[in-house]
Amino acid sequence: MASWDQIRSEVRSFRASVHPTVTTIRDFTFDPCGDRIYFLANDLSRSSKSPMLFFVNLPRPYSAPSEAEDEYSDSCSDSDADSGAGTDTDTAADLDPMVAQLQGFDARHRHPHQHQHGHGHRQHGHQLLDQEDHDMDLVPFDPLSYQGFAAPAPAVHIIPSARTLPSAPSRSIPSTTGQYPPPTGSSPSAIDQILAAAPVLDWTPVLSEEWIKHSNTHLGHAQTDRLSFYQFEPQVNRLMFPYGAVIYTGDVQENGKVDPQPARATSAAESSSNRTYSNLVHNALTAGLNLVSVSGPLTSPRTSPSNTASPSFGLDKGIGTSGAKADPRLGGSEMDLIAFTRDEDIWVMTTTGIETQLTFCSRNKKKSDISCGIAEFVMQEEFHRFTNYYWAPSRVHRRRGPPSPVPAGTNGHYSTSASPSTQHAAASFCDSAASPPSSSSTFTSSSQSSSPISMPSPTATDTLPVSATNKAQGRTTERILYLQVSEAMVDLVVIPRQGMHPEYEEYRYPHTGTPNAVSDLQIVEFVPRQHDEDVVPEPLHKRLWGRTSLYKMFPWLEYIVRFGWMPDGESVWVQILDRRQQITAIVSIPLECFMSVAEQSESSEHTEDELASRIRVIYEEQSDYWINITDIMYIFPKEETVLSHLYDFEDTIQLIIASERTGYRNLYLASHSTHSGATLTPITAGQYQIVDKQITVDTSRQLVYFTAKRDSVLETHLYVASFAQGADPGNVKRLTEPGYSHQTTVDTEKGRFLTLYSSLDRSPSCAVMHLRWGSCRHAGSMSVSLEDIESRRPWCPCGCQLPKISSHAFVIREGVLNLSADKIRRSPIVRPSSHTGHARSCSESFMSNSRVDSTLNGLRSGSMNSISGFLASHLLSTSLLSGRQHHDSSMGFGSSAEGERKSSLKFISTAHPTSSSSPNGSLPPSSSAASGVINASHHPVGEFFTFMSSDNVQLHGCLYRPANYVQGQKYPTLVSIYGGPRSQMVTNEYKLPKFLRVFLATRMGHAVVMIDGRGSNDRGLKFEGRLRHRMGQIEIQDQVEGLQFLARPENGGLVDMERIAISGWSYGGYLSLMALAQYPHIFKLAIAGAPVTQWELYNSAYTERYMGLPQENMEGYSKSNILKWVDKFPDSENRLLIAHGLIDENVHFKNTETLAADLIRHNKPHQVQIYPTERHGLRDARVNEHFETLMFYWLKNYL
Repeated sequence: MASWDQIRSEVRSFRASVHPTVTTIRDFTFDPCGDRIYFLANDLSRSSKSPMLFFVNLPRPYSAPSEAEDEYSDSCSDSDADSGAGTDTDTAADLDPMVAQLQGFDARHRHPHQHQHGHGHRQHGHQLLDQEDHDMDLVPFDPLSYQGFAAPAPAVHIIPSARTLPSAPSRSIPSTTGQYPPPTGSSPSAIDQILAAAPVLDWTPVLSEEWIKHSNTHLGHAQTDRLSFYQFEPQVNRLMFPYGAVIYTGDVQENGKVDPQPARATSAAESSSNRTYSNLVHNALTAGLNLVSVSGPLTSPRTSPSNTASPSFGLDKGIGTSGAKADPRLGGSEMDLIAFTRDEDIWVMTTTGIETQLTFCSRNKKKSDISCGIAEFVMQEEFHRFTNYYWAPSRVHRRRGPPSPVPAGTNGHYSTSASPSTQHAAASFCDSAASPPSSSSTFTSSSQSSSPISMPSPTATDTLPVSATNKAQGRTTERILYLQVSEAMVDLVVIPRQGMHPEYEEYRYPHTGTPNAVSDLQIVEFVPRQHDEDVVPEPLHKRLWGRTSLYKMFPWLEYIVRFGWMPDGESVWVQILDRRQQITAIVSIPLECFMSVAEQSESSEHTEDELASRIRVIYEEQSDYWINITDIMYIFPKEETVLSHLYDFEDTIQLIIASERTGYRNLYLASHSTHSGATLTPITAGQYQIVDKQITVDTSRQLVYFTAKRDSVLETHLYVASFAQGADPGNVKRLTEPGYSHQTTVDTEKGRFLTLYSSLDRSPSCAVMHLRWGSCRHAGSMSVSLEDIESRRPWCPCGCQLPKISSHAFVIREGVLNLSADKIRRSPIVRPSSHTGHARSCSESFMSNSRVDSTLNGLRSGSMNSISGFLASHLLSTSLLSGRQHHDSSMGFGSSAEGERKSSLKFISTAHPTSSSSPNGSLPPSSSAASGVINASHHPVGEFFTFMSSDNVQLHGCLYRPANYVQGQKYPTLVSIYGGPRSQMVTNEYKLPKFLRVFLATRMGHAVVMIDGRGSNDRGLKFEGRLRHRMGQIEIQDQVEGLQFLARPENGGLVDMERIAISGWSYGGYLSLMALAQYPHIFKLAIAGAPVTQWELYNSAYTERYMGLPQENMEGYSKSNILKWVDKFPDSENRLLIAHGLIDENVHFKNTETLAADLIRHNKPHQVQIYPTERHGLRDARVNEHFETLMFYWLKNYL
């Protein structure tokens, strides 16, 4: 047997080898006016590795071409560029003189789109477009287009990239001579080559190292303080973020620098100190690399592993109060106020820290179950709305940015020669007269957003519909829309805290079948104090009374799942849902329907009837399964509605919504008029799922950008469709490269998008791609005029309104290809299936020689303890596949004298493999002996497989072979499972370090299998709905049939059906228990973490959505109850391990407590591991180490 000390040493060695590569990069925000991108990334230079805020300056726009150049460009047919016509007859040497000559060109001849029409393209173009790229209409790649970039912003200390853009003469030009050799059996796509030659941009920290030191010394910050989220307001060019216990704001300077100031009253000495600090030089802090989650594979996919149960962020203590600031949001008519919640109330403060209390729930100590602006538990946990208040739309004018000439319309942006009346529809986003067509604010965090929908602000020329202007203070009356929540009838849960203070915690938790919270929609109007001595009127609260009450008008209402302001600020909207979650409606409510207490006392029934008649149901839907609430919604401002002869301009409300009414989630244009009623026009159609991510709408071009799994259920891509009149809902264009999963952010103002993409084989890469629009071939014209766009012209049959990919691209982060991936793909255990994704499932990397040299030089010159050294070493492996480095013999597959295959992993010694473990039960060779490191270039690689279930349903799975794999042998197998609805584990995206325990299991000599069975996400509502009213009754059958499929000799036969373990957390823990009870002859042991054991103990919203109301599905609840299966658990020892956090706030410890009591009553062997200080997820590093040691002690000794 393996000892506890052996297992613990192996776990520690594994974690130590992974730690240097655990990085994050997330929450991207475009600043169109400043031409930069903000994002959060890990600070690798600090011991806490906490995320910090960075920005990247994008190259400035290019000068518009001259008329002569326009004529020259127009003389070349656009169809040639689109089809990739031309021959590659020139070598890199032939092109070098052209590069040198290019340096002498005028700037107008060097903008990045000249190759699309120029003579050089016709002679030296590359045949890049293969069949899979044709639907994307890619512009052929030309590296010459990168030689004319404007110089980057000067005079800031930045983090140097591991590879930089060389000067023009030394730039390597890709050709067919082999400088960009694709992997065997594949060829580079157009996008691959575009990105291969694109320059890598440098990161600049928003908070300099000097600022961090100053804040630690003078502002009371600790080394462990972290920056969790930020909000950027382009109208006023202002950033707001909480850092540690303080909220900071700062105006972004032209060079991107920010001098953040604490939003609190400061003493003269502190103010002087801050002014002194502002003159310090900004230095770099760190660089983050790839977007990954730090959770283990057992974490519930439904919630972000980095979040607590309540993602409201606690901040500094208020003067004279006991609570902490949470959920801060920048807003107000001048975007200079910060709202936040504290002690169950909403407060607001100025950027100097002068506070005004807006609601007063906390004053009533006898009714502590009432709160304002704070979302209740199930709203956060199950409906993913983490705030309960929203600022009224701001009327701040967009800031005027620097001169920003743009290329001609055929090159991706509107022509600068357009008339002034149409300029605001083009890339004149920064002009103060512009009408902002996109969201007025950008609020980023891992758990919440500033608005539940994509909603533009009203035009700057509108006036704020306020009740009064406070002349004495010079301030306009502000408004905040919020929900007042009463949890008086909700169950009170008390959780003991062993050895902690306080000794227990209590909160409201609605169990299945018990009363939920009741929410009341209200508006508060107020004038904020600007100074401590200011006297302002009391805040005025208004609500819906009598017959205008939502509960009166909609008796079936149970949940207010989404709400917010209409674009004009004169109405609000709410989305409501019934208790069974099968009926939903979106309702528009004019502001005049809200009345104060005084106004209501003077109103009559006739007044209430009149006000109630103005409340409009603008959309409604019913489902036989359930309605999945999403954040996909866009409400059009009045001036941007897509009108037909049926609608009246002033009376029409239009919005884009998502619906699964056809069985699959698609987009619809919903219109409502009091005269013409409601209509619903499909924008997309097909048997695929649109992903629950916010959409981006370009109202000028009548386009909507969205992410979906249209090409493969395993990959997420960015698509674009048109909602113009007559557009075909089946005409949808993919804009991202297949073979990866993409997370995207779109900037419609500058015609570009950012994609963070990865695959099983490749760590996340990040790039900015530009879009272009071609000529209209249907009409025979050479361009689409802005007048046509402004007049909302109908859909053109040639599809010219849809964009194409331009060769104008920039790289922010380059991913790393797994060195063992190609070898594993050449020798798959299971025959590849055409249904598991694109044929190009192994991500390719194309790297020029100059980049390899740059990376090697960085590695030689940079210390491995420095940031530049780390970047160089981390990026080095990308170049190895080009053959410039010698591979270690243990890295490749090869036939030994005995005909055995060597391991694909360097840290495993496989000179004489015999079995998964030695006869004496010792561990396989560890990485500590081999000095291996688990990172982006060295980790296990999953293999997709597809099989048909017994009821003829196609299911997808992923297999990880053990590190000591030998062909023909069987291995103990771990099934890693979640399995519940709204989850998908089998995807073509990077898994490090999210699946660290999976990787650790393979290192320990186990095969690992993951299967997305019936009920999993993104396969359509019918596929998901197979779980309806019978959770726990069908999922394990799919897992068993997948294991039997892999155990067949023709499918590799490595799964040892005599040694199968199953493990999962939350719903996965529940299914692990069900597996051992239902199939004890298949599963030898189960390790269940934080399991639900009876659904009556779980929350109402989740359980009732899938199981129905308890009184209406008594049989289903009984069959899904683990306690009803206790007598079926095996009688042999060491087969059941249960782990649970004692203060679990989601799946309460009572679930495990009741199961353990029943197991004891039935005298069934089991072991329960309690973690007294842990909640639903294991967050403490020492606790994680203990659980992993315990888990693998069981797997090594009892499986």
